[in-house]
Amino acid sequence: MFGPSHYVPILRWKQAERYALRYLHAEDRKRITPLIELTPTIFKSRTKDQQEPELLDPAQVLERQAKKLLEACGNCPFFLDLRHVAVEVPRVQGKMHALEYIAEIGRNYKLALVPVTGFSRTKTYQSSVAGVLKKDGRGVCLRITPPEILQSGIANAIRTFLKSINLGAESVHLLVDYEANDPADPDPQSLLARIPDLDKWRTLSVASGAFPVDLQGFQPGNSKIPRNDWLVWRRTVSHGKNRLRKPSFSDYTIQYGLYKEPVEGCNPSPSIRYTLDEEWLIMRGEASRGRTTSNQTEIRPGREQWNSHAQLLCDDDLFYGESFSWGDAFIRERSVNKENHGSPEIWLRAGINHHMTVVSRQIANLNVA
Repeated sequence: MFGPSHYVPILRWKQAERYALRYLHAEDRKRITPLIELTPTIFKSRTKDQQEPELLDPAQVLERQAKKLLEACGNCPFFLDLRHVAVEVPRVQGKMHALEYIAEIGRNYKLALVPVTGFSRTKTYQSSVAGVLKKDGRGVCLRITPPEILQSGIANAIRTFLKSINLGAESVHLLVDYEANDPADPDPQSLLARIPDLDKWRTLSVASGAFPVDLQGFQPGNSKIPRNDWLVWRRTVSHGKNRLRKPSFSDYTIQYGLYKEPVEGCNPSPSIRYTLDEEWLIMRGEASRGRTTSNQTEIRPGREQWNSHAQLLCDDDLFYGESFSWGDAFIRERSVNKENHGSPEIWLRAGINHHMTVVSRQIANLNVA
C-alpha cells in the first residue's frame, strides 16, 4: 500500500534497467515500486553469423530472469507485466503460461511479485493472472489507458473485470497509463473523475512518458527537453481545489513511452541523457562510426565523446554531484578516467539510475498529502 509520495518507474527489463534499479541508494529504493516489463528479446539469441535469431528454451530464460529480479528487487514488492511476451511464449513446458511459471520460481526466492493485466489481454493471460493471484494473494495491477477510460462503458468494464478475478477494488492497484505523452491528451483530473470508487483502489498511479523516441532529431551539442510528464503530474497533485484522490507518479524514465526495439546495426551517437529539475539535458555526440565511400573513409569522433561530455557536465552547475547517485559517481569517474569510454548500455544505466534518484527525492520533497 502506498500513496502519492511514492514513485512507480516503468522499466523494460534489460541490463541497463536492471543495474540502474539495483544500484539505487537504500533510502531512494524505499520510495520506489517498479513496474517491470519483460521484453521478447530475452527469449532470442543471435550470433554475428546467424541470419535469424535462435529461440531459447523459455523455461531456462524465465529461471534466469527470476534470479535477476531477486538481485535487483530482493523481497521488495514490484509489478510484473508480460504483455510484450505473452504471445511469444504462450506456454512453458506445454503446461504453464510464462507468467505463472516465473511466479512459481519466484516463490522459491520469496519474490513479492504482483501481476499486471489490462482489459485487452488474452483469455490465457487473464487465466494466468488469476492463477498467480489465487496462490500469492498479493492482489493485481490493472493497467488502463485514456482511450479505455473515455469509453462510455468504463464503469461496467471495471465492474466486469473485478468480478472476473473475484476481487474488490481494495485489492487492485490501478495504473492509468498515457504511454507516450501527447499534449492533446485529456488531463489526469478529467480521466480520474470518470473512474468509479476512486478512493477504494489499493493504490492509484498515473503513468506517462515524455522522453522522445530517440535522439535523431537533435543536433550534436547540448539541448534541453521539458519533462512534461513530471510537470503535468505535479500540477495535478498540487491543485488546491482538486478534491479527487491524488495519484502516485509513474514514468518511463529516460525512455520512450511506447515499446520499440532499436534498429539492428544502428550507429548510436555517444550521448548523455541527464535529468534536471524540470527538464532533461541532452548532450549529443556525433555517430562514432564513419561512412566509407569509394574514395575515402569519413573520420569521426569516437566513444571518447562520452568522456568529454562527462567532463563538461561535471564542470557545470547543473551537475548534481558525485555523491548524489551511482549514476553521478559514474559520470564523475569517466570525466577523469579518459581511457575507459564505456558503452551505450552503461551510459543509459547511469542516466536511468540518476533519473530515478531525482524523481524519488522530488516526490519526497513535495510532501504530497
